This record gives sequence, structure tokens and C-alpha cells, in this order.
Amino acid sequence: MMGGEGEAPSVQGRKEKELTWEESPAMNIEQVVAGELTLITGVPNSGKSEWIDALLCNINERHGWKFALCSMENKVEEHARKLLEKHIKKPFFSARMTVEEFEAGKKWLDDTFYLIRCEDDCLPSVTWVLDCAKLAVLRYGVRGLVIDPYNELDHQRSNFQTETEYVSQMLTKVKCFAEQHSCHVWFVAHPKQLHNWDGRAPNLYDISGSAHFVNKCDNGIVIHRDRNLTTGLGVEVYVRKVRNKVSGTVGVATLSYNRATGEFHDKDQNCSGTAVMQPLQIPS
Repeated sequence: MMGGEGEAPSVQGRKEKELTWEESPAMNIEQVVAGELTLITGVPNSGKSEWIDALLCNINERHGWKFALCSMENKVEEHARKLLEKHIKKPFFSARMTVEEFEAGKKWLDDTFYLIRCEDDCLPSVTWVLDCAKLAVLRYGVRGLVIDPYNELDHQRSNFQTETEYVSQMLTKVKCFAEQHSCHVWFVAHPKQLHNWDGRAPNLYDISGSAHFVNKCDNGIVIHRDRNLTTGLGVEVYVRKVRNKVSGTVGVATLSYNRATGEFHDKDQNCSGTAVMQPLQIPS
């Protein structure tokens, strides 16, 4: 259990506590605490955004939460398709969802997710994103905010302010927003370039910018794709920090990923699936 600031140390030779999808903090949909900040990192193409989307769909299904999404690396249409597949549990392609399911899914998307997009030819700032999220909370009852990723935001600062000072003030704004509006914030931040990377999961201190990310978040999670063919290509979710013991404990969960529907399951569950590229035919 994490008892203070920073990331839980890894002890060589000690087996980490194994968690299931339903047991770990910020994954256990019964223990996601409103008003907290969850930091998520992982190397590119490790499945961070897919995992967050699956989590949001599970929370909505169980508790009816609505979410504001500032997802700058996802095209709107592609993101909508992936969310629908997770919600309906059927792909757009082979063995695809019916037209009726698709139409019902579109209404679910409209009722559940509110996109924060900067259509101008510029990067959005954290302040701008939080202002938009505040409107979504007040108008639509949004309970969660996703900012994905930090690296795609505008980070202008004065010449007299260091990056460490900027990150500290920026995260203070995010935490204040979360607490004042009882809104859980999931904040994705890419690790800095890892020289001589050996394929192992990064840690929270590898995030580009500052250790303030680790110190100020309530939960810290590393998503890592196991690319070893002998171990089954699983997705490893390392829970590295938990500030609030109500949320759970540190540990690692190994999940399987269904490529056809985008769902995650515990590794011992069967979730195999393939998809053939065939567009959904929608009658006019």
C-alpha cells in the first residue's frame, strides 16, 4: 500500500501483488473516487487510450457516469467507433453490430460523452480544457474528464518560470478542478524518450517533465503491452501509486485484449476475436 508521496518502490526478487480487472484502483469501477487525479503512462502503442475507453464504458454501464473527453490523438469518427464496439460488445466489421444496435449506440454516445476539441489551428491549453470541462459538468452532469495526452497541450510559460514550476502549478489547477467539481480526472502523459529501452515497462518517473506528476497524482498507473510471444501478448496494468486506501492497493493486473471489440478481460478469460474489414451498411 502506498503510504505517502511518490511511486511505490519496486523490490528486486519480490513478486508483485497480482490484481484482477475488478480489484485495482481506478480500474475497479466500484472504487473510482470522484475528485481524484489518476496519472496514466506507458510507451507509445501500449494501449493507454484503449484501456481508458474500456474503463469509461464499464463505469457508465454500472453507474451511469458521463464524461468529457479531450483526446487529441484520436480522430472523432474513429474514437466513436471504438467506444461503440466496447459498449455493444460487437465489432463494426465481421460479426458486426446490427443497424438497430448502431442507432441505439449513437444515442448512447450523445448522452454519455462530450468532446472537448480545439478546432482552431493551435494547441489547447490546460486552462482552456478545464474551462470547457467545467461547462460540461454544470450543463450535463459530467463526472469524469480525460486529458489525453499532456504532451499535446500548449505549455507556454514565462522566461522566469522553470518547467518544474510550470508542471507544479498546472497540476494544482487540475487537482483543484477535480476536487471543486467532484470530477475524476484521468491524465495521460507519455514517458520521455527511453534510451536503450529493453522492452520492460517504464515507471512513473520516466514521464517527460517533472516528478511533480508522481507527487501530485492520487493514483499512478503504467500500461504496458507484453510483446513476448511465449507469454500470450497480454496487457499489463501496473498500479504504482494509490494515495487513498479506499481506492485499493498497488500491484499488477495482466489482461487480455479482444481486438475485435476492444474489450479487456482477465488473462484467464477467453476473449479471442478477429475482424474482417467490412463497413457497416446504414440504410438511408
